[in-house]
Amino acid sequence: MLGLRTGFLNVSCTVITLLAGFLALAATGPAFAAKTDIVVLKNGDRITGEVKRLDRGRLRYSTNDMGTIYIEWDKIAKLVSKEFHRLQLGDGTVLYGTLSDGGGEGMLAVDGDRGTEPVPMLSYVSITPVEQGWTERIDLTLGAGYGYTKASDVTTFNAYADSEFQGERIVVDTRFRSDYTNDGDEGTSRNKLTSEYRRLTGKRNYRFILGVADQNDELDLDLRLGLGAGLGRYFVQNNRRRFLAAAGLGVTYSENGDDTTDTDLEGILTARYDDFLYDTPKLDLTMRLGLFPSITDAGRVRGSYDITLSKEFIEDFFFDLGLNGTYDTDPASDDASKADYAVTTGVSYEF
Repeated sequence: MLGLRTGFLNVSCTVITLLAGFLALAATGPAFAAKTDIVVLKNGDRITGEVKRLDRGRLRYSTNDMGTIYIEWDKIAKLVSKEFHRLQLGDGTVLYGTLSDGGGEGMLAVDGDRGTEPVPMLSYVSITPVEQGWTERIDLTLGAGYGYTKASDVTTFNAYADSEFQGERIVVDTRFRSDYTNDGDEGTSRNKLTSEYRRLTGKRNYRFILGVADQNDELDLDLRLGLGAGLGRYFVQNNRRRFLAAAGLGVTYSENGDDTTDTDLEGILTARYDDFLYDTPKLDLTMRLGLFPSITDAGRVRGSYDITLSKEFIEDFFFDLGLNGTYDTDPASDDASKADYAVTTGVSYEF
């Protein structure tokens, strides 16, 4: 089973490396594109550049002189662009068109097929150029942490990667995490790769497909593969916070440490909460929760949680404090733990 673990880790790391390479190549592509959009800040500063994306309360803006900068959305007084954009409001309404300052102070007008529609600027939660390449719609964060306690001779290491692709109607959220602990006598590891595809079906509703690959020594789990689907909804979506939840059904296949295998039909209940604070100090809080009650094995419930607090200390560099864990009321063997958790620290870089 060691080969399975090593192969799983190598494949995951290869995927992360390829994502980083694609982003590096993409960054050189639009460097010479015409930058004719105009941002006017509330303090009167005027910046010419190119709108890349509004997301999580910040406008990503490309300039010739300063490179790519991030501007807090509530600091912007006017935004003008002749390019065609997709814009989403907090209530889920989607608009298409060019951007102007029509409608007065604090308003952003969308000039499209339905005429000119001025909307208060703070009502917008997402802006994406329609002609933007797919590589420019990916956000990638890579991080790692290391710890050693001399008194107990315990060494810990963790590596993680988060990527999110945003299309006009879809979001693909992929996460990888690897944790290793050695107490001087024995080492234990756990690795998890999760990918979720979400497609908007209404103002706030979406369909999802969820795929998971998991390994955990503490739970005596050599490998678990899961695939599921269902429906979800964005209950809160604005420039300060976001809350979404979903429910569905899935199938899992497990290879256990005692050489047994299991195939289960499970329910899927997931929730995610994000809180963004971009005033000083810049903080980002993300909480994810998953519950998987078994249908074929009545009474068994699996669960997972992941809480991460990130603080930017240098531009695009973050210090991360995390708490994550898993729970299984009926683990693979009697000797296996029912619960496993880790408190981690690390440094990450946001591409």
